This record gives sequence, C-alpha cells and structure tokens, in this order.
Amino acid sequence: MRSAKINIWLVMDGKRGHEKQSESLLKALQNLAEIEITKIEGIFLKSFILKFLRLFNFDSIKKPDLIIGTGHATHLHMIFSKILNGGKTVVIMKPSLPHSWFDLCLIPKHDGVFEKPGIYLTNGSINNIENEKKHNKSRGLIVLGGKSKHFNWDNKTVMLHINSIINQNPKIKLKIATSRRTPKDFIDYLDANLKKNIPVFKFENVKRDWFVEESKLSKHAWVTEDSISMIYELIASGSNVNPIRLEKKYDSKISTEISRMINAGLISSYDGKRKKINNLPFNNEAKRCANFIFNKWFKN
Repeated sequence: MRSAKINIWLVMDGKRGHEKQSESLLKALQNLAEIEITKIEGIFLKSFILKFLRLFNFDSIKKPDLIIGTGHATHLHMIFSKILNGGKTVVIMKPSLPHSWFDLCLIPKHDGVFEKPGIYLTNGSINNIENEKKHNKSRGLIVLGGKSKHFNWDNKTVMLHINSIINQNPKIKLKIATSRRTPKDFIDYLDANLKKNIPVFKFENVKRDWFVEESKLSKHAWVTEDSISMIYELIASGSNVNPIRLEKKYDSKISTEISRMINAGLISSYDGKRKKINNLPFNNEAKRCANFIFNKWFKN
C-alpha cells in the first residue's frame, strides 16, 4: 500500500447511478492506498465561472491528487477544478467534451471508442461487486428499468412479461425491484395486474445497497434490457441473468451489447425460462480500473 495519502475530490451530479460508479472506484482505490475524499456538488455553469474568477474559497480544502466524476453535468466542474487546483481528472463515461480535456476517461467498450492513451475501456459500467457464492437457487429478482432513449416502454407489454416469468417459475420466490426510471403510472398498473402476490420494492423506499445485496443472494434475475448497468452488476454478482425484451427505437449500442452477451453465453435469451448459462469469470471493473490508476500515477 502507498504510504502517502491520496487526496480525491469526488464531483457529484446527484444521480444515484452515476455516484454508485464513482463510489465503486473509490472503494477499490481504498484497498490500494490511504485516501481522503472531499465530496463536491458540481452542476451549474455559474458556479464554475465564479470559481474560475477565484470568488470561491478553496483554502480550507486540500488540493486534489485525483478529481473523479461521472455524468455530463460534472465535466466542466472537473476541468475548472483542475485549472484552479491541479490534480488528475478521471471521468467515468464517454464524455460530451473532447477526451483530451481529461487525464483519463474510463469508457465502456459498447460505446464504440478505441483504447488509446487517456482512454481505458471497461466491460460495462463500473461496479465493485464480487461473487460471494452465497446465492439461493430458490430466490429470483425481477428488475425494472423504464423510460429510455433506446427502447420504448409499454406498460401492458412489460406486465405480460412479468406475469409470464411468474407462471414459468412457480418454485422461485420472486421479488420485483423498480428503478429511478420506472414510470410512476406503471407502479399502479403493476399492483393491479400482478397474477400472484409478489412483493414490490420501490427504488425510493429501499436502502442504498439493497439491490447489490439482493443480487448476491438471488440466483436468478430477469431485467428489462434497457437497464444495462444493472445487468452488468447482476452478472458480476454471479446471478443467472435473463433479459426482458422491450421494443427497440433503433439499433443502439445497448441492444448490440445485449445481443453480444447473449451470444457469449453471459446472459440467457429472452423467453423467460431459466436456462443454464456460461458462468464465465467476470472482472471486478472497479478493481481493474483502480489498479490501472494506481500503477499509472501513484505506485512508489
């Protein structure tokens, strides 16, 4: 472990999915070195300009060694923070600004970017989930995404898929989990049309780590195919993943990636039946990225 502490500024945009990726990377870095984290909310352009004009007091905050952020809204804040205070910028996504404006971009392979200096490709979204091999074969999870630029969401069609999964798997104790994007009108529709009394866990009512803990216990999972991040997390946990088909708006990077994972045997096909899939080793992407960052800039 590195003897000197690494000071990290975590720039947040308030979106739970984005912050989960950043926090996963931080936890993995914490296993390699002593770190100190300063959390900064950075969204609005006006605040960037004020800081750039030095109307913001940074004296009470330690200068960063790393500035980490996920989400387009964090980009300018990260760049201005580096200009004023130094440090290496690490953006977790394909940025909306030129790649060269950041020191390192951690970008999913399905975004179609080629690896080169300053770009490190990941197998999907970053998570720090390990397969703890404590799954229960009688437990299952149905995970619902929602409105997406890649897929159409139709309440009736999704409901038919859910009831089909329930009917085809009578011996599995199922739970249903919603997400931030699940349409609110679908929740009422779900309650009224479930063919069996299955507990529904609403995104806003569960603890922050609820989904991760459930994924480590549920051997079987069905996920609407728009929810690519949750699919990666479930694969990493060791669950057998079955995608729930949605109507594509067009052939997108997400639909292409779903097809690739089906063909590779990482996830099952669409018919709702439990199938044996290839339990191929799946890297802990947060750990892999943390090792890359540590060896690149901080290894003694």
